[in-house]
Amino acid sequence: MTRIAAMIAGLVLIGCPAWWLAAAIADFRFLGQTLLAIYGSVLLGVVVHWVRANRSGQPSFPIEIFKAGMYGVLAACIVFFGGGSLYSLARYGSFATAIGGNLWGMLVIFWGILGAFVSAGIALLFYAWRGRPAGQAGAGPRRGPWSSPPRLPPQSN
Repeated sequence: MTRIAAMIAGLVLIGCPAWWLAAAIADFRFLGQTLLAIYGSVLLGVVVHWVRANRSGQPSFPIEIFKAGMYGVLAACIVFFGGGSLYSLARYGSFATAIGGNLWGMLVIFWGILGAFVSAGIALLFYAWRGRPAGQAGAGPRRGPWSSPPRLPPQSN
């Protein structure tokens, strides 16, 4: 029952930012760019985490998926606003001219909040779709470099 509730909550959290922004923004091009920034930054962080976890062989947990999505939002904000401020400084001689003057803080806050909703939704979907908790790596019944040595039958002399 909790997995069904987690799946429903995850889908709602993933869809809410798009629904809210579609109701608030009339320009479809700007809406597409905004949704690409929010969803793309979260997915960038999740994909980077997924690649790193698969390469190291470590299991992933929902809280790590959430953190990875938020790190993706943080990285995208730093790149976007850092690049925008350098462009503005080079072009206009001021940091605040290129991206809305004094609206930088509000943009970061909304990007972070909406990114947190999407990241939490992806983490809940990961929790709901994961069949069973991941076990420890190594020392299992499978063969491989981390498996236990095979048991030999007792020998009689």
